[in-house]
Amino acid sequence: MSGAAYLGAIAHATVALYTLNADGSVAPEPSATTTTASDGSFSLWGAVRYPVLVRVSGGTYEEEATAASADLSGELNAVYLSAPSQMVVSAYSNAIVTDARAAGGLTPNNVAAAMSRVNAFAGNIDVEQTKPTFVASGASTAVTPGAIMALALGAESQSRTAAGLSVAESTGNIVAEAANGDTLTQCNAGAGDIAADGTLAAPATANCAIAVGAADYIGGARNRSGIASVSALTPVIPGAPSTITVSSAACRDRITLLAEQFGLFTNRKNDVQALLGNGVTASNWMTYAGSGTWGPHAAVYGAISTSSCNDDVATFQRELVMAVENYWVDQGINYCHHHVPGWLPPTSPAKFRNSTPGSTSGGDSSGMTCTANRNSDGSQSLTALPQDQINWQGADCSDFTSWAYDFAGVTHSDGNLETGIGTQACSTGSDPLVGKQQAGVLLDINQNNIASLVDHLRPGDLLYITQTAPVSAASAPANVAGGYIVSHVIRWTGKRFSDLRNGPDGSRYDPATAGQRGSRLGADIASYLKSTDPNHSVRPADLGGVDKDPWMIIDSHFAGPAYRPFVIPTSAMNADWYVANLSHVRRIIDADSARTDPVLAPLVIGQVSTTNGDFGKVVTFSSPQSRASSGGFKLIYQRPKKNAIPTCYSVTN
Repeated sequence: MSGAAYLGAIAHATVALYTLNADGSVAPEPSATTTTASDGSFSLWGAVRYPVLVRVSGGTYEEEATAASADLSGELNAVYLSAPSQMVVSAYSNAIVTDARAAGGLTPNNVAAAMSRVNAFAGNIDVEQTKPTFVASGASTAVTPGAIMALALGAESQSRTAAGLSVAESTGNIVAEAANGDTLTQCNAGAGDIAADGTLAAPATANCAIAVGAADYIGGARNRSGIASVSALTPVIPGAPSTITVSSAACRDRITLLAEQFGLFTNRKNDVQALLGNGVTASNWMTYAGSGTWGPHAAVYGAISTSSCNDDVATFQRELVMAVENYWVDQGINYCHHHVPGWLPPTSPAKFRNSTPGSTSGGDSSGMTCTANRNSDGSQSLTALPQDQINWQGADCSDFTSWAYDFAGVTHSDGNLETGIGTQACSTGSDPLVGKQQAGVLLDINQNNIASLVDHLRPGDLLYITQTAPVSAASAPANVAGGYIVSHVIRWTGKRFSDLRNGPDGSRYDPATAGQRGSRLGADIASYLKSTDPNHSVRPADLGGVDKDPWMIIDSHFAGPAYRPFVIPTSAMNADWYVANLSHVRRIIDADSARTDPVLAPLVIGQVSTTNGDFGKVVTFSSPQSRASSGGFKLIYQRPKKNAIPTCYSVTN
């Protein structure tokens, strides 16, 4: 039986083959031994009775990420239930063995389950039978299983050497990320948790060690995989593109458009919402537990196009996104750390259905997955609900933002918006941290200039909100001390409350029924209006008057997607927390027009510098106007600690 051992190719290592017993125990003595050649290859001779454990120890290798010579410390293992085409022993096969042992031993069931998780994490390849195919650094090649294996090895080496980890510790990272449903290209990340005052804390820094390593390795000088971008690894399984015919009114009106295309939206909702692969199928996506507490990633939907609105495509797309937003607000989904709103997490283990406040989802038993304020019938409650009454389907703010644009088919050609709030908020242009380019343009519209620029916002624009407390120097990198973490995102509707209340579907905006099934107003609306009513109810007089007619935004928060007020300060009232903590804006539809607009062009945020920090690259963004002002803002995009998901900070100059 032939095979090879890799961290880089491990030369002059001892290879020993052990028979496995039915209970998963390992025979005390090897049935065959050999030594690897200089390229890591080996051959084992003799009759083999499966299942077997293959153990590699000793030897030297050259790190894929750095080219440094190293000695193999400890051992690498692989387990085979039946005869393989070839044996490939690496940190990934080691992860399968580690995972199975943690589950109770090397029994066939434990090994098969571990194989499924680790193979899915590595890109749906068989990590124990796929040899890497290397190319010259800088060369490109097709995305083949061998190329993916080469990238996987480089990602592990990059992650391990950058953090100074042992092979055993790096193996543990593979096991953890695979168990959480991550892949080499996507690490589960979303928005933060809701505090009692309606503000949000940033998400906990998930273990994204190998995914971070993949992005860094792809962008590095030692990349021998031939895969030039992270996006090349993302399987695109689009929903069918749709060419529709709409009335002239629907081209410019979201209410008419929703009415005319309700059937199309429902068909898309009822079809497969999840990205297939990695164990997710068309029949199991709604309840698949193998993707961790976040559930499967979203499918990529095809574009919705119409020749009926060719005279103003930008307006049609904006109204299309708002029609989609309204459709999903009406579905009564909860605020959940899920990528797909239709995914229903299993009842066991308990971590999948957790409404514990004050924590964030990360796959462990204490991580909040859904808030306890949305009933299973879709209505909202101002008080926490019992576990058996909670609606466990939904999306958090940044996942819902990404979902709406995806569902409308607007971001299909450029790849969907990243769901991690740090990358979605900060990334623009070629992203050096995660290797994915985000759609649209960032605009320096913030709490200081929103009153004068509100008329320049367009429906569908994304408004990013920071935490209310500044970053402490003792708890974060020193370069962002005193700044604010961007932790939330909302959608601009372009409508005031009176526009909605007096419109054709005005009954959905009746304050007297806020939070009830069929209402588009959040039950928590009074908290944004500084209501003095001890019961936090909302009277019709609280909205729609001459002195109180706020702009309205859509936000997945509290009990899920709903309309909430965006109160820009005047002499008669204070700003709400959205306005007071507004950092900046992203425009996706017709973004180029902002670059040529004489008012907005000086506010376009772009990359200013990229430096090396304590935990990888540090990217600074700002607008020309902010760079010219001592009181202006800049965005700092970096990892807050080793192997963490990126965070976006808003910092004054």
